[in-house]
Amino acid sequence: MIPASHEYLSFLMGVSAITDDALTAIGVKVLERHRAAARELLVPAASLSSYTTLVRERLSPGFWNEIVGCQEIFFIFKLADGTVVEFTLSEATAPQIARLCSSLNGDPLEKTSNVLGYLAGNSLYRDLIAASYRGRPVIGVT
Repeated sequence: MIPASHEYLSFLMGVSAITDDALTAIGVKVLERHRAAARELLVPAASLSSYTTLVRERLSPGFWNEIVGCQEIFFIFKLADGTVVEFTLSEATAPQIARLCSSLNGDPLEKTSNVLGYLAGNSLYRDLIAASYRGRPVIGVT
């Protein structure tokens, strides 16, 4: 799926404390459910601030959430101690993002080092990344 330029995709997991009703109340559309609490979401730009606040507050420690748009990709990590760390993907932030994805997900750094490629492994993001980020430099660990 390729969202409109004013929309974002997000594969939400690690947030059993966020209900579908809480998401729809802020304008987020649940596209598909996976397992008990994992969901594929469509986030309108108008709901982005409310959505990121909800994720920051209710994300379980040891998880992260990414929000993928046509022009930018955001990451919200909640470390084991409850500290929240946020990044917008760029060449400068890619090494930190890759390391956090590796450590929190247990994947080898070789798998997470190409952050765009790593995200494209999720079928929700694959078409969007191929369409929006084709021709851009590989963003990853150097």
